[in-house]
Amino acid sequence: MIDFRYHIVSIVSIFLALAVGIVLGAGPLQGELGTTLAKEVSGLRADKTALNQQVDDARKATDARDGYIAETNPLVLTDALSERTVALVILPGADAKITQTTEATLRSSGAAVVSRTSVSEDWVSTDKSKAAARDEAVTAVAMSTGVDVTSTGAVSPRDVLLAALLTRPAGGVADQLGGTSAASGMKALSDAGLVDIDTQGFERADLVVVTGGRVTNGTDGGQEVGKRWVDVVVALDAHSSGVVVSGDLAVGATGDGTLVGSVRNDATAVDVASTVDDSGSPMGQASIVNGLVQQNEGGVGHFGLAAGADAPFAPPPAS
Repeated sequence: MIDFRYHIVSIVSIFLALAVGIVLGAGPLQGELGTTLAKEVSGLRADKTALNQQVDDARKATDARDGYIAETNPLVLTDALSERTVALVILPGADAKITQTTEATLRSSGAAVVSRTSVSEDWVSTDKSKAAARDEAVTAVAMSTGVDVTSTGAVSPRDVLLAALLTRPAGGVADQLGGTSAASGMKALSDAGLVDIDTQGFERADLVVVTGGRVTNGTDGGQEVGKRWVDVVVALDAHSSGVVVSGDLAVGATGDGTLVGSVRNDATAVDVASTVDDSGSPMGQASIVNGLVQQNEGGVGHFGLAAGADAPFAPPPAS
């Protein structure tokens, strides 16, 4: 009986509260509430207008900055890579437009872009049939060119072969591989469907720019794919005078699942290869060139506006 009375009292209290609220809302508080809400809405609209204006101003400033840098890059970067040869290595996921811009920037800096190699996804595939065909082709090319891939340690023999064919050893170290033999080896890899390269005018390079985008699919297996592409970068750096890895990430992005992010998160690669995460911008393009200069002098840096960058841009050479 006590429980029933308690419920009755609770229900009556609820209805009384509703009634009081309705009376007050329709009567003495109606004008005050309406005025307050109107002021709040007006204030929010003013804030939105101000924020939109700030965004527009920031966009205009950014466009003006990028425009100025784009106009001055050819002057500032002239001869920065004079007498240097560069191999452009394009991995799956790379932005074609940025890759073209990067090649043009390298040429305007005085570099000779001596090869442009697109690497197939089969290069890092774990599919048994694809891996078997790839490894057979790699072994055949290594034998025909005389590149020793029998003892490569933690680095894959295929990555050592690619690095040897595309680049000259750093520090003036001599090897027996000639340019003609290297070109024949690259053509054989192309015929096997592992790379796409035009060997006309080909020669081995001093420096390398690796361009890439998303390299994983978010799964554990996908993360392993990213690590295998990082191994390619490490092999290229070990055999050449330096490597810059470029990509285009959002401001503040972690780079998870991308080539740049994979390099920055790898304990070995982060200490040997430089990265540029805003290569879609003129500032990023300048960082690619100046990053190569730094690499050629034995330095390493990570530049851009995403997570893991050391600085917004690569420092220009001292002279």
